[in-house]
Amino acid sequence: MDLRSILTDDGATLNGVPKQSMKDFVVQKIATLIATGILDVGDPLPSERELAAALSVSRETVRGAILILSTRGILSVTQGTRTVVAATDVGDLAVQSARYRDISGYSLDDVHEARLLIEDQVARAAAIRIEPATIETLRRSIEAQEAAIDDPVRFLICDREFHTAIYRAGGNAALADMAADLYSYLLDHRRRAVAQPMSIATSIADHRAILGGLEAGDPEAAARAFAVHETRIYTTTKQLFMQSARKG
Repeated sequence: MDLRSILTDDGATLNGVPKQSMKDFVVQKIATLIATGILDVGDPLPSERELAAALSVSRETVRGAILILSTRGILSVTQGTRTVVAATDVGDLAVQSARYRDISGYSLDDVHEARLLIEDQVARAAAIRIEPATIETLRRSIEAQEAAIDDPVRFLICDREFHTAIYRAGGNAALADMAADLYSYLLDHRRRAVAQPMSIATSIADHRAILGGLEAGDPEAAARAFAVHETRIYTTTKQLFMQSARKG
């Protein structure tokens, strides 16, 4: 799978070349980050350099995508200050945004069980089918994650790219879409979870274990690392729920 395939993970098929420009792909990705709750109104975007590293594209591509989103009133660009999210109504720019909203209706336990089942299959398939270019992209993603160790929002942008690249590497478009949908579950809570001390460092360690299994072409190791990572996400999210309930 080449870089173009990775960048079109949201709604693109695994066969055929999409007709959109790379700039359009980045517009979709930023809009999806907003639709899924990784970015909210008032949140500053990472810098062009940081966003380009997180999405594995050029700064010029990021700049063009930001311009498009600003003309739609979704981003606010002011000279000398950081670009911020101005609106969460992204319309049709975020692929499958209706599905992202619908997934929030499920229970945390149901989503956890579904992720364990689907990601197990995806990880095993990816360990067999993943291509060297995708492995290199995942390595660069981890480097970008390490650079975002103190920035939960930027880390989650990198995190989403890491996960969806692996989902697509499995070679099954239906499973990849399901996995991406489940990943989007309660990302506003996930933002709070990764802001906890050592949370990002722990997730990066999990990602390294996942990458190790993929690099070795070991389906069992890749699936096991994914299960550990997903269970950690489930546990930290459930802890946040319990804390919120006690405060309520």
